[in-house]
Amino acid sequence: MNFWGYRDRFKLNSETQINDRMAMAEKDYGKVNESIIDKLKEIVGQDYVITDEKSMGDYKRDESFETSVKDRYPDVLVKPSTTEEISKIMKVANQNKIPVTPVGGKTGLVGGIVPVMGGISLSLERKNEKIDVDQENLMVEVDAGVTMTELYDKIKENGLTLPIHPTTGDAEVGGTISTNAAGETSLKHGMMRNYVMGLEVVLPNGEIIKVGGKILKDNTGYSLKNLFIGAEGTLGIITKAILRLYPPSEKPRFIIVPFNSKEDAIYTVPKIVKSGIIPEGIEYLERGPIEDSERDSNVKWPVEKGEATLMIAISGRDEEEILSKAEVIMDVCNENNAIDLFMATEDREIEKLLEIRERIGEGGGEHEGKRYWSADLCVPLSELPEFLKKTEKILEESSLGADYYTFGHAGDGNVHVGGLFPEDMDKEEFHRVYDEWIDETIRLGGSVSGEHGVGLIRKSIMRKQRSKEELRLMESIKRAFDPNLIMNPGKIVPEMKEIEEKFVIL
Repeated sequence: MNFWGYRDRFKLNSETQINDRMAMAEKDYGKVNESIIDKLKEIVGQDYVITDEKSMGDYKRDESFETSVKDRYPDVLVKPSTTEEISKIMKVANQNKIPVTPVGGKTGLVGGIVPVMGGISLSLERKNEKIDVDQENLMVEVDAGVTMTELYDKIKENGLTLPIHPTTGDAEVGGTISTNAAGETSLKHGMMRNYVMGLEVVLPNGEIIKVGGKILKDNTGYSLKNLFIGAEGTLGIITKAILRLYPPSEKPRFIIVPFNSKEDAIYTVPKIVKSGIIPEGIEYLERGPIEDSERDSNVKWPVEKGEATLMIAISGRDEEEILSKAEVIMDVCNENNAIDLFMATEDREIEKLLEIRERIGEGGGEHEGKRYWSADLCVPLSELPEFLKKTEKILEESSLGADYYTFGHAGDGNVHVGGLFPEDMDKEEFHRVYDEWIDETIRLGGSVSGEHGVGLIRKSIMRKQRSKEELRLMESIKRAFDPNLIMNPGKIVPEMKEIEEKFVIL
């Protein structure tokens, strides 16, 4: 069954369908005409309303692979600088039923900012002035357009820390929250959701609301705040956030542990977690991706041995605590057939490790006649060894002639299984393999997206994981917030088969 086959298998019946308007087509939306453009210019100024394609080239797609999703220019790009301007833009859009696609740092990987219905792309990049660190409450109030690098630098200046580093540095705060981003440290520190205390949001009708605040407990009714986190801009536009901070610990150190077999490496992960020492993160890296990244970055990995390697991040209050934790982890690894151990303590050593790891996540390097593709799947930690063994076997037994190419956050079960696939591969066979990977993920109690979100690319497979009743509830929430379906249409819900077929390549 291919992606679109999920539609028929999981199609909502007449009793659970919201109504026919949940399947709006482009013709059902209003158009951006000269009158609309004039109104937008009145709101933000002529310089920040852009219509020529050359200037909008960076706003038609995110960092998802060009082999996975097509792009599209918006009809107009608008760059407001205040919440009030955003509110006025949304009132114009809602009154005229014009689709609006919020844009952050453009670092997503699921086609989340592709303006599939045209309309307005609304960039938050100028909403970036406020970073107010509250030392007494251990909070920071920050504009949505501030980049994560800017935020981390300001927090560090104040002697505090935001423990998670969920995205690349040029990602923006609003987008990071909207996608509930995670990363290498989520094993110990969780995801973005765990640090969001309050939000300012502009609703699709232009109303401004504030949910949560500088309080640690709030048990009054439904948690609207948590609905916006991870909603990928489909319910409203996050304009400001209050995030929880912590006193700093020592900078993380990294233990690099190679193993002669993939099985030994992956079976060691839950044993580390059960040892009583919870690392900040445990990355699983196979030899192929490491060598590709070494070549592309011209940086040498510190250990040449092993078929697979664990990259383990640990931190503590001081160097003594870090070393004590490292000893426990090293003992566990040695008991499970580790063949070498290397601990990176110097800043330059750590920078090299992180550079190689980051390049691995960027796509497997250049391979003549092949292209890289991976899935963002997550399973319970105890099921990870079986999962990796099964997914590799499925690919090996296929007729694709692809190389298995796997890496990721083994500490939380979110390993990116994938491969180097021939350029001229049989797409029907690819979909069969991917379907089996998805089936295996769901059978083991996992998720079809561990951290990157749904966006446009993963809508069809989400419908395989979620029940009809769950989808009905999601669509009910969408319509309650956005009855005209103007907020980031084509993403998450509702199902829009024609749009998905048009823009999703694989």
